[in-house]
Amino acid sequence: MSKIQVQSEIDTQSLLTGVSQMPVQELESFVRELNALITRKKTKDLDHREKTLISKINRTVMEKSKAETYHQLILQSEKATLTFEDNNKLLELVAEEENLRNERLKFLIELAQLRNIPVLQLMNNLGIRPS
Repeated sequence: MSKIQVQSEIDTQSLLTGVSQMPVQELESFVRELNALITRKKTKDLDHREKTLISKINRTVMEKSKAETYHQLILQSEKATLTFEDNNKLLELVAEEENLRNERLKFLIELAQLRNIPVLQLMNNLGIRPS
């Protein structure tokens, strides 16, 4: 294997100049190693991004107590028994739930694109039911 002398700080052009001095077989081997390195880095970055997105998706669920209140108020609304205060509370919870759904969908779309699968398939894979 050929050796090239490099300084501790080297710019890309100097590295390319040094690499250009390598015999073709060693250069091809170097390129294979470089491609493997790139693939490992991309995979690590993708894995990290996927974990981050899944974490964000999990945080786009309404708190249990708020969800229970939301569903109770919906039932009251269907029965037309909401007070003025309850109606205002319901409107707040509807807005919050809508924002959470929009955020969740944004993260689901990005994760589906990373995995190169349709959003509904991703949701099925993650055990998320369409609302």
